[in-house]
Amino acid sequence: MITRRRNRSVPSLNTTSTADISFMLLIFFLVTSSMNVDKGLARVLPPSDNQEQSVETLVERDQLLTITVTADNRFLVNDQPAEQATLRQQMADFVAQRGADHLIMIEASPQATYDTYFEVQNALVAAYRDVRERMARQTYGRSYEQLTEQQRDAIREKCPQRIAEQSSKVTR
Repeated sequence: MITRRRNRSVPSLNTTSTADISFMLLIFFLVTSSMNVDKGLARVLPPSDNQEQSVETLVERDQLLTITVTADNRFLVNDQPAEQATLRQQMADFVAQRGADHLIMIEASPQATYDTYFEVQNALVAAYRDVRERMARQTYGRSYEQLTEQQRDAIREKCPQRIAEQSSKVTR
């Protein structure tokens, strides 16, 4: 018996529109998703070139609050040990007492963890927010968020963020 070979065609799906549908879904999700870009720390970074650009500023000792992050992730406030829980209140009290004539210096050891450094930064931002909120309530009788732009500028002028940062070789 002689068997014949038949040419069988393999059935296939028409996939020409699959790429179009995928592309449309991609565009849809890109357009409808929100991208928050306003996160981060508002800080002025040093210039990228290696030239030292420093401006000497005379600051009285009682107008300076030094916060040190040691290599073993401990906090020192003016060379005195401090707890993370009290750091925010210490900074807020210092800024409220000194007004615009203050400077907060942050010295962080290169061996300290990022988490510890950001705890200090978060406490610092919260302290300024607390002080500005108190000033707004005392001066205008409203919260800081409810003030007009001119009123906010006046509060920021009374309580500016004066922060100096440096990397230290402290290994206390």
